[in-house]
Amino acid sequence: MIDIDSSLYARHYEYHVGRAVSFLEKKLQSQKPVFGVVLGSGLGDLAEKIENANVISYARIPYFPETTVEGHEGKMYIGNIEGVPVIGLQGRKHFYEVGDLPGNAGMLQVVFPVHVLAGLGVRNYFVTNAAGGLNQDYRVGDMMVIRSHINLLPNPLLGKHLDFTRVDSGERTLRFQPMNGAYDSKLRSVLHQAGSKYESHIKEGKYLAVTGPTYETEGECLAFRDGLGADAVGMSTAPEVIVARNRGMNVVGFSCITNKIARDGTNATNHEEVKAVLESPETRERFSSIMQEFFRVYCLKNTKGELS
Repeated sequence: MIDIDSSLYARHYEYHVGRAVSFLEKKLQSQKPVFGVVLGSGLGDLAEKIENANVISYARIPYFPETTVEGHEGKMYIGNIEGVPVIGLQGRKHFYEVGDLPGNAGMLQVVFPVHVLAGLGVRNYFVTNAAGGLNQDYRVGDMMVIRSHINLLPNPLLGKHLDFTRVDSGERTLRFQPMNGAYDSKLRSVLHQAGSKYESHIKEGKYLAVTGPTYETEGECLAFRDGLGADAVGMSTAPEVIVARNRGMNVVGFSCITNKIARDGTNATNHEEVKAVLESPETRERFSSIMQEFFRVYCLKNTKGELS
């Protein structure tokens, strides 16, 4: 739990991450999670599918940011999905919750869980979110495999170069992080295969991240879609992915399309309507089914050496 001066939090950030890592290492014992899975707004049902789970409230983990938004339970699940060791994060901290903090202290809270996963040696980061569909071919309830993103949130690597190492090489993180190919092509292929049963609902596109908590104006929607070429828009994900890549993790993820933005840019939605889509039995079943199948396919391909 965080209850300290923001400037001190930023100044001693590596220490805070280290405390959380040390706490969780004792909980892991001999387990070696392969994936960190972030379950975004209303997508927390998959946590119930994690077998033999050790469930830990975020509030119990030193310095771990607690969630404040409905639909984000704030619990960590350590266990297995289809034979793959995972850490499931049921809920995330959004920048709009902590954007009033001085300097980059708010953004450091947003990406804190990613640093903790990397500190635990987790090699893969699976990110999910709820998003508005800008692409006119998208329908409510579709799942968009994220091919790339456009980040309009503060960059989490701003400020001092933090003293962290990469999980893929053991070397210090890069000061200037390349972001081409941020979403792993092999893992995207596995995700497409996992969603083949729902092929008509599976898309692939570019996710645009904004601060929120306001929904977008007509002008913004038109600029994002027609000017920037974005397919979906949401309020998270991109900063987490930047840090995951900086720490040497492979990234895969998708957006659940909860509302469709009209051709003229009208975004006539609200939080209650978004929640209703996420809580519908059809959406929940599709999401859980695809996620479980992803890990089944991943386990099979990894055993055959097809993902190395």
